[in-house]
Amino acid sequence: MKIGLIYLAAGNSRRFGSNKLLYQWNGKPVYLHLLERLMEIADADERYELRIVTQYEEIKNQIGIFRQEGRRAACVWSPESEKGVSYSIRSGLFGSGVQEGRASEAKMQACAFFVADQPWLAKESVLGFLERMQKEEARLGCVKNGSLLGNPVWFSQEYFGELLELQGDEGGKKVLRRHQEEAVYYEIENGKELEDIDRLRYNSSIKR
Repeated sequence: MKIGLIYLAAGNSRRFGSNKLLYQWNGKPVYLHLLERLMEIADADERYELRIVTQYEEIKNQIGIFRQEGRRAACVWSPESEKGVSYSIRSGLFGSGVQEGRASEAKMQACAFFVADQPWLAKESVLGFLERMQKEEARLGCVKNGSLLGNPVWFSQEYFGELLELQGDEGGKKVLRRHQEEAVYYEIENGKELEDIDRLRYNSSIKR
């Protein structure tokens, strides 16, 4: 079974006030924290195909360096992501240009969407989520903490068409909520893992 790990690193950071994905936090850009864990997972297991969707040259260039080092990560260049997350989702599934500009096809039987502004999400949680979705043969699924639904979100191939119909800033959870009876949920006990980096700005923890 081929599973896409689609890493959405193309957001516009409107709430944060600057490009939060490139913001230096704990010694490296925010986007690198979870990405490094996903690369470890993809490098170790050929079931997983890691695609990083971005509209930022800095991230694209870094993925190129990782590939030269032999890492199993493909960059999907997606300048239209500035129009909303639905464009990033489409690019992640079918690609507007993977690696050296070659078109990509959605040959995955399922995919999981991750967001690049969740630096606290642990590798163990990601592995637990992925294994649970496969063991349960989930059609849809996501992580949660209590009643809070979070990212990553899992979709089997049968829902790719609905994902492609999303518009503007509509995300995959719109599809998930439409079919909640089909969803499998994976509990994350530490709610901190599901927080995004915006919380730091709100708590005035980042000093300009």
